[in-house]
Amino acid sequence: MDTEQKTNVIEIERSFDVDVETLFKAWTEAEDLKQWWHPMGDSLVDVKNELKEGGAVEYHVGESGLQITGTYSEVIPNEKLAYSWVWNMSDEGSESGYTLNVTFSTDGEGSKLKVIQEGFSGPEFLKPHEDGWEKGLNDLSAFLSSGSENTEIAASENTEKDSAQTSGSDQDATKQDNVKSAENMTDHSGGYNEDPEQVKVGGG
Repeated sequence: MDTEQKTNVIEIERSFDVDVETLFKAWTEAEDLKQWWHPMGDSLVDVKNELKEGGAVEYHVGESGLQITGTYSEVIPNEKLAYSWVWNMSDEGSESGYTLNVTFSTDGEGSKLKVIQEGFSGPEFLKPHEDGWEKGLNDLSAFLSSGSENTEIAASENTEKDSAQTSGSDQDATKQDNVKSAENMTDHSGGYNEDPEQVKVGGG
């Protein structure tokens, strides 16, 4: 295998304890994306995913005015997505356009996600993107582990189990702390608010 072909390419894999359909939904459906993906530490306010060849990809991000756009070149539901990935940032003109190839597969009783990101002009840009992917996929994992729909409900259920062995006043304190932790968990920035280059990573 020619290692030079791999110089300016990121490949990252992650396994999840959910089926492929659930993973694909979290990656493509607006309401799921809004819960776990936070570009530049901000929230998605609008998502457009036309899941077909030639379909549009659009993400509109909070008060920053950031828009991420692209076009699908290949769509196989629950299996593969290939699309362009352009960060439209008024104050950051370099290294804004990439290509993403995302595959979804069964992995034992769970599933596996593989992302290949291409379009880097030099190896110096890879490390912040790799770090950003790692943090973003950690947030995706936390979201999926929470039961997807409502992390606060999941946290409350865990709290009730934990607090069954504590006194009444300790129960209330424990419940509040755990619910706060769940809220924080769904508000991770995914590393997008650290390095200027690092904000331009992530999927969905």
